[in-house]
Amino acid sequence: MDFGVEALIAAVNLHLDLGEFKLHGVNLEAADGDYMVVLGPSGAGKTLLLECIAGLRKPDSGLILIDGNDVTSLPPEKREIAFLPQNYALWPHMRVFDNIAYPLRCRGISENEIKRMVKRVSDELEIDHILDRKPASLSGGEQQRVALARALVWGFKAILLDEPTAALDPALRWSTWKLLRELHKRLKFTAIHVTHDVAEAFALATKSAFMNEGKIVKQGSLSEVLSTAEAVRYLGDTNIIKGRILEAAKGEALVEATGTHIIAVIDGEPGEEIVLSLRPEDIVILREEKLESSARNILQATVESLEPQGPLVLVHTRSGENLMLKAYITKSSAEHLELKPGSKITLCFKASAVKRIA
Repeated sequence: MDFGVEALIAAVNLHLDLGEFKLHGVNLEAADGDYMVVLGPSGAGKTLLLECIAGLRKPDSGLILIDGNDVTSLPPEKREIAFLPQNYALWPHMRVFDNIAYPLRCRGISENEIKRMVKRVSDELEIDHILDRKPASLSGGEQQRVALARALVWGFKAILLDEPTAALDPALRWSTWKLLRELHKRLKFTAIHVTHDVAEAFALATKSAFMNEGKIVKQGSLSEVLSTAEAVRYLGDTNIIKGRILEAAKGEALVEATGTHIIAVIDGEPGEEIVLSLRPEDIVILREEKLESSARNILQATVESLEPQGPLVLVHTRSGENLMLKAYITKSSAEHLELKPGSKITLCFKASAVKRIA
């Protein structure tokens, strides 16, 4: 791959050794308009990578390219990139208005223009009612929106987000994912967003990368990234399913996931994009000819591979167009059903076993 040729942002063969944290020949690129999510465990080097791109750290070797130009030696303020750190880094002595206006004043923008630009972004993020307050009086979600407004107000080439929802409770995380999705759709900014949360990646990524031990293991679509051995080991055995609600009524929803329909006991609205989880032990495997089941979900599938795990076998399956599901079965049952790659099977699971996580 010719890194940086068509990318808005490219990290090329980055090396940095800080002892406990390292980058080992990292290559990453994000095209204009990408929402790139870099997924990986704590200590993988994700924040270090963002800090190098932002100009907060200089790599021992390698290049940072923006629009094809080498900015490796430029200070952060010359890179036209906004950085949203995990702690939001709001000025505690300043009002919300002044926090948002700070990058504009640093560039000598007139006060009338500053007022117009702050009003526009605060209306967009629905924080116009807190402009006169100080950060200490704000909730975690409000602080996050202020930090995001400060990042968006100038119209930077890209935004770097370092685990922006890590400190939020689940309800706020979900609403923040929705906000970021809507803002990205409307404003079409480029983002590189690092997280250890696979649900967050499913909720936001248009492109993805998996990072481990200071290296980018794989970059591409989220499904490609999550199919790597390193990602599979990191994620464990839970099935994560991205879908869209087709119908919803009385606490139950019909969800379309890569061409396959799933019934789930969840709340939601038709047309809403969601992320679901399903434990592999909640799936029952039958041979195609044995269709007796009280489960609400009965899917035809093909065995992709079998992974022995002591007395159990983790069966990797494919249903419909490309819905990959893992299910546990005892070793003796796998032998009785004569399961092997290519076997045609039926997967059965209850609607209540499907949980909404985003």
